[in-house]
Amino acid sequence: MKKIIVFITTVLLSLPLAAQLTTEQRIQDSVIGWWSNNYWDRSWKPQTDPVARKKEAHINNMVQWMKKSYTPVGGLGTVTRYLEKNGYGVKFMVWNVSHEKEWTDAKGNFKPISEENTKFYISVNKIWGSYPVSFINIPGQVFVFTWQPDGYSPVGNKPGEDKRPAGIHPNAAKYITIRNETQSIILAPGNKPPFTPVTKGEYLQLADEALAAKLTTANEYDKKAIDRIRKNIAQLKEKHKASLTEAAVTRDMQPSMYSFDGFDPFEASEYNRTQKQYFPLYKLTADVIEKCKKAEPQWITVSVPFQTRENGNQLYEMYTSVTENINFDYIYNYFFDSEKVKGVAYQPANEEQLNARLAAYRNKTKADLNATNNTLSLPPGIHFIDDFSSGTIGQAPVNWFFNSYSKRCYVTEVKGENGKWVALGYNTAVSPSLLKKPLPENFTLEFDVATDGDYTSRTGGAVRLILNSRKTTADGREREDGNGARVEINITSGNEADYTNNNYRGEIRTKINTMPSQNMQNSSEGIYDVKSLKEFTNRQTKIHVAVKVKNNNLTIFINNKELTASPGFKLQYGADCKVCGLPDGTVFNSLFFTNTTNNADSVKVYISNVKISKN
Repeated sequence: MKKIIVFITTVLLSLPLAAQLTTEQRIQDSVIGWWSNNYWDRSWKPQTDPVARKKEAHINNMVQWMKKSYTPVGGLGTVTRYLEKNGYGVKFMVWNVSHEKEWTDAKGNFKPISEENTKFYISVNKIWGSYPVSFINIPGQVFVFTWQPDGYSPVGNKPGEDKRPAGIHPNAAKYITIRNETQSIILAPGNKPPFTPVTKGEYLQLADEALAAKLTTANEYDKKAIDRIRKNIAQLKEKHKASLTEAAVTRDMQPSMYSFDGFDPFEASEYNRTQKQYFPLYKLTADVIEKCKKAEPQWITVSVPFQTRENGNQLYEMYTSVTENINFDYIYNYFFDSEKVKGVAYQPANEEQLNARLAAYRNKTKADLNATNNTLSLPPGIHFIDDFSSGTIGQAPVNWFFNSYSKRCYVTEVKGENGKWVALGYNTAVSPSLLKKPLPENFTLEFDVATDGDYTSRTGGAVRLILNSRKTTADGREREDGNGARVEINITSGNEADYTNNNYRGEIRTKINTMPSQNMQNSSEGIYDVKSLKEFTNRQTKIHVAVKVKNNNLTIFINNKELTASPGFKLQYGADCKVCGLPDGTVFNSLFFTNTTNNADSVKVYISNVKISKN
């Protein structure tokens, strides 16, 4: 009896180790924190000037505020302090990390992976998304700049192209928030930064005066250009004489003197305005420029790039912490109403939610480490089974892995269908993390696929199944290099309106590729097959798929009826297959499902009832 108990215990302990997530895969859910090495702050020198020492004290507080408000997840945080003539602040970075020896120190601790970082800032007297009008500006006297408007996007504002999170958390919303190249939260006395709008008349006059001053040192070519441009400026003054006192808005984000060379810089098309491709002009006056040299800020800007869940845990946690957990009220009072925080220590905003998020990451990592394989309790002949019944609606499926830097996969219910399903994120490969590998040499993989119905496009939900004999990479991605066999099955739903017009697009498209090659035609490797799939449509929204591998042959069944088999597959240019199946002894070491739906934002695709049986 003792021998039997020892044997079962050994199996129970060894199975999870063989199938659990790798250390690289677990990084994305790991609370990692800040790097103790000051390499990225190595240029900082203690300040001796009285004003600079005050600035240094403020900078050091900024570092502590950020570290209390944000703990890096899935990456390593670093700090770079900086001090400039008219401003100062901290550049923070969160870096990708790896357990590979190149990116760990002698004690096994993470080091940043070179050049793989995301920057965010706490800055004093800095305007993100602004560009100086350099040919006009006079150091110490006037500083004119364009500023990307709130809502400006480098990719435009076409539907579906703006991937920025909607709105901003109430924690930051009471202050000035600008959405352009980055998300900026600006703190200024009375919520009024010292930026003065430039009028059309002032802009034209400043440009004319700047060009007149350049004439004294210009060469002959430039003198001709300046004369020509000044004549156009005179014409613009006349053209806009009725609106010279209006605030200037230019179509040029980075103006130069040539913005006036035969052009009207104030003319913006309706398209430019709709797409927020126009740029208000502001200035800092001489007195504001002088004040910017002092230790006390004129304004503070917290700047962070836009990130959503689909950008991965690392970047989403960074964005969430900066916008939800930095205590903007405390920082505002510290600089502009200090009596309110005198003797009060800094605490993050919404600290309970911050701690809950970090605890959830830690619990996820703990659960992954302690995940148990259910193989021992499976019925005879069953290698793997999951109907997602243990999952929580809206959460990632239990014991399935996908890279968090992608569209999310989550457990849900499908209208009109029983049980729980997984909604696949577009172009996100998801795989069972506790699947025993390799699969049996002879097996049948079964699963249900469903799509949202009533779509009017020619195709609806689509899913790709990959079976690969190669093992995955350390971070869970498919490996295609080296010897091995790969099966790709693409399942696409069609539209029944196209049944009779020769445009029906519902199909199953299958490919088998091997290395070394066993099927080659005109330098193209592999065999393929395409079959129409009229059982999966905008009205028939669910099918049962079975992929059977036996004696090196592959057969696909739809709703328990054979649809296609590898002996009928063709070479890439239509010739009969030479080896009409898999290489002898092929066993698969990786399995992935991926959403390949063309209109994935409006039509979802789902899988459920995944089962692998031994043949």
